[in-house]
Amino acid sequence: MPMTGHISKVVRERFFSYLQRAFETFYQDTIAVDRQGIINWISDDYCRFLGLSEPPLGKHITDVIPGSYVPQVLASGEPVLLDLLQIRNQWVLVSVIPLHNEAGEIEGAFGFVATDSRSGMKSLLEKYNLLQREVRNANRFRDARSARYQLSQIAGQSDAMRLVKEQIRQAARFDVSVLLTGETGTGKELFAHALHDLSARVDKPFVSINVAAIPETLIEAEFFGVAPGAFTGAKKEGRPGKLEIAADGTLFLDEIGDMPLALQAKLLRVLQEREFERVGSNEVQRTDVRIVAATSRDLLAMVEGGEFRADLYYRLSAMPIHLPALRDRLSDLEALSERILDECCTRLGVSTKVLTGEGLELLACHGWPGNVRELYNVLERACILNESSAYVDAKALGVLLPGLNAEPKPALARQNTGSPQPTAESMRSGSLLLKERLREAEQRAIQEALQLSGGNRSEAARVLGISRAALYQKMGRRSAS
Repeated sequence: MPMTGHISKVVRERFFSYLQRAFETFYQDTIAVDRQGIINWISDDYCRFLGLSEPPLGKHITDVIPGSYVPQVLASGEPVLLDLLQIRNQWVLVSVIPLHNEAGEIEGAFGFVATDSRSGMKSLLEKYNLLQREVRNANRFRDARSARYQLSQIAGQSDAMRLVKEQIRQAARFDVSVLLTGETGTGKELFAHALHDLSARVDKPFVSINVAAIPETLIEAEFFGVAPGAFTGAKKEGRPGKLEIAADGTLFLDEIGDMPLALQAKLLRVLQEREFERVGSNEVQRTDVRIVAATSRDLLAMVEGGEFRADLYYRLSAMPIHLPALRDRLSDLEALSERILDECCTRLGVSTKVLTGEGLELLACHGWPGNVRELYNVLERACILNESSAYVDAKALGVLLPGLNAEPKPALARQNTGSPQPTAESMRSGSLLLKERLREAEQRAIQEALQLSGGNRSEAARVLGISRAALYQKMGRRSAS
């Protein structure tokens, strides 16, 4: 062999050895799949980065990493080298290489991920992620009068939430006023945005007013606007009100129950005559705005007490939609918590976190009087107080929900249901789904409440903190099962 050929071989071997070491240093997060895209290996680093408590072996790659390039590589046989992919709300650098057998057939693929915390690409990825956040903020500012939430972004697949979402879809098809009712913190504004997004007015403005937050002396001007020189200190050119700004779009009136009676009469005119006047003006302006109102108060009781106009109530409630309390849809708790944790970690800039099974159990034992807003507050504080931890467990949540534990209440534990109490071990092994556990706990609570009230269902509903209709619905599910 010529000397030059020998030198070339040595140089090539050294080069590939160096390249292998550099590749292993650069890519610490690795995953492997078979021909069908089923995961059969994953590195510990990548498992931790994805926030998984155990390797997702046997699952399809897209179930774990939506948008993965692996299916594309398996189909084409062509590798993807150094491309960007968003995983768990941050951009990472990925490469996917097909694996061939001796016959040249594709047997699977390897995926390699370089994250900003464990690769030489940290500076570039940090700059790219910052740029993406600035773009999102710029779009949000540009579209300040557009719907910020879509129905698909609202977590929850319980029967109660499926019904609400279907009602929102129906209401969006018809150009009528909608009244959203429900306790504080149930997400009324989110659904108002989603309703606008699904309607034919989606390209028109979405404007909101929190009626309870505006002083009574200013609310009329805020609502209708002010004519030029209407009073001392008013702008010479006047000022449009929210009704005028909304134009042919959607006007969301939050906490409509706090609207003064005098303004209620003027709002009724808007709904009936489709016209209004600025404060201090005699010029009539036409409007085709759609009104979506929301309240946490009992408007019918207010009508009976003379605090709310009956004619306005019936005008507003052409399509009434009631949003369930969180305690009435505990099967949505896991999906809600996951979404909130992801959002909080991204916004706060802390490491991604996973809610443990015991942590979820503890959350399910709380009554949630503040509903989803309270859940968000608890999980946000948990992210801050456990910044360096990858998990949010029962211990971390117990500090934020004092006096609460994951064990059944003594009064409930004494009820002989004829079935053994599920343990944490059985929960982890999957022998009892959370949904089934919550259903059993719910039925035990109903049974105890009925016994305490001597069979009086109205009193039992009051003890449980739910409506009588909700109690009947739950008892119907109980007898059906």
